[in-house]
Amino acid sequence: MNTILNDFLKIKINLNQLKKEFGDDLYNVTITTPRKVYAEDLIFLINQYISRKITLQEIVDWVNVVWFTDLFEYNPLEEESIASVISLLETLDEDDAQFSNKELMDMIECLSNNKVYKSS
Repeated sequence: MNTILNDFLKIKINLNQLKKEFGDDLYNVTITTPRKVYAEDLIFLINQYISRKITLQEIVDWVNVVWFTDLFEYNPLEEESIASVISLLETLDEDDAQFSNKELMDMIECLSNNKVYKSS
């Protein structure tokens, strides 16, 4: 099970493939040991987007699964930093929501230094 969750975090499988493993209602799946999400996982996601290896929709799918399901939990030592970035990335599915590459790089810097991201 952790291999599947790791693959999702590393964008080796997409949302549909994750649903094939756990069922369509990911929001009601409970597991004994959720996969920890580290700042490096979020940095990887943002870098994949900056380099155009993933789409905006893939970011939104990733964020929604990580944030709103019980399959994942944030590393307690980086929780505030992760939450500050993930809450902003979640807004990308709203009309006209977008971030510049500079803002995305600033998010990476905050995650790298375990700081809370504050948008300007």
